[in-house]
Amino acid sequence: MATKARHVTGPDGDDSPNFDVEVTDSRRAMAYLVAPGSDDYIRIMSVLESSVTDLTPAEVALLVSADGPVMPEGVVQARLDKLKDWTAATGRADPSRIRRHADILARNWRWTATPAGRQVHRFYTSVLAATPTMREIPLPSLARIVESIEQLAHELALPRRDDGKAAELIGRLFTAHDDLDASLVGAEDSLSGLADRFDLDRDATAELKGLLVDYATHVAGELERGAQRAHDVLNRLLRPHFSVLAEIAVAQSQARALIERGALTASKGGRVADWDGLAAWCDPHTGRSSRFALRLVRALPGMHANLRRLHSSAGYATGRARALLLAKACLDPRYGTAILQAATGDHPWRKLYGEADDADLSTNPGWRSGPLVELPELLRTTGRTGARGRAPAARDDAAARAAVQAARQQRMAEHAAAIEEILSGAPGGVLSVRAAQVALAALMTAVRTGLVPGTNDRRTGTRDGLACTLFHTGLDNGLLAAPTWRVILPGRVPVFHLPGQWVSAPQPTRPDPARRASARLEQIPGAA
Repeated sequence: MATKARHVTGPDGDDSPNFDVEVTDSRRAMAYLVAPGSDDYIRIMSVLESSVTDLTPAEVALLVSADGPVMPEGVVQARLDKLKDWTAATGRADPSRIRRHADILARNWRWTATPAGRQVHRFYTSVLAATPTMREIPLPSLARIVESIEQLAHELALPRRDDGKAAELIGRLFTAHDDLDASLVGAEDSLSGLADRFDLDRDATAELKGLLVDYATHVAGELERGAQRAHDVLNRLLRPHFSVLAEIAVAQSQARALIERGALTASKGGRVADWDGLAAWCDPHTGRSSRFALRLVRALPGMHANLRRLHSSAGYATGRARALLLAKACLDPRYGTAILQAATGDHPWRKLYGEADDADLSTNPGWRSGPLVELPELLRTTGRTGARGRAPAARDDAAARAAVQAARQQRMAEHAAAIEEILSGAPGGVLSVRAAQVALAALMTAVRTGLVPGTNDRRTGTRDGLACTLFHTGLDNGLLAAPTWRVILPGRVPVFHLPGQWVSAPQPTRPDPARRASARLEQIPGAA
């Protein structure tokens, strides 16, 4: 939105800039929120938006002045003309009230907010006007999404489907989706901002940390699991029927004729693009749940920093805490004065536990006039790091960094060796402990993942640089064996490979009807 400001005279005042909006599309309706004198425009729009009838400038001035500073009718007329120019309000002459020539003048028009102006003002009052409090993320809406998708898949599989019931499920599905999606806007930053508190003690800080971390982790886990279930059903069972579902939503609408003629837009679910968008929203890798989890990971460091600050400010290890304790102690009616003098007075060098050579010193000499005392090295080091000394030099942690880097390189080498052992080993062979742990992580990822899009016999999972594809054979049992345990996969054969590779089935496969694979962990008898 481009603007030009210049000083004019008139109802805006000699010192108010004229606000020229150069755009010609619907963004003009938002101009009054940032224009000079926006408070007046907002008050007028509140009156127009809440009124059930059209109002004259005099009626608008009366209602605006009743809830705040008095606004003259001339100023109201000028503001209404601006709002009309910005397409936020509209005025018209009332033919039923025209009795003379003056009745058709602009000051006798009746004004109301335009549809775009009403939407903009409702957005302002509900989102921008005050600091919004984060609403609870409605996990029941996620459950309704998953339940509606699964019931739709069941309904479409019936020999004679009930279009009325299907339309009801579609409406319930997208209503719950809109509710959940709206609550996730900025939820990660809002969760981290909840920890920015200064009025908590140690116990309340620990409780807040537990509540926030537990809630955020619970929400992220539920979103991941629910989105995975919804995405699996959408891609396996409903994707071929997206056009059918859109036709059902439109056919069962009460505004079907207007929708078919293009006068109205169908509700959510009445277009194939709505279903494609829902599938993308539920995608476990790039969808909204994964973005929430990733943004939450980025927000958690800030949350922990605030919580650590709360912990430190609630304890006795900071200068702020010690200053507050000193102030509280100085309020003591008996010892307060002595405590203040002891803390801030000019003390002799004897406080450093040194012994002066001069035995004829007066009581409590100033530190400038006192004798020199040789201080031990440890005491000088401690003094340099205290509040009255200079900051200590940076600690040389080169050896620690080298040790950490060496340990990291060793773990990476062990991990690479484990992957090499898995890829070169025989199927079903006994792996080392490290290699079996790496293989089990990739295997369990594949077990929890749905079928690969475009296939009906395999599912692939990737973890830490190793991929595992489970082929459904229906006969043989796959095996992952370690020295002390083994994992049995009924009716499925695992094949380990590098990520991004397409592997062929080791034997003939069958369509996999299960939503998730099953695995059974067993202890090897007699193993140590």
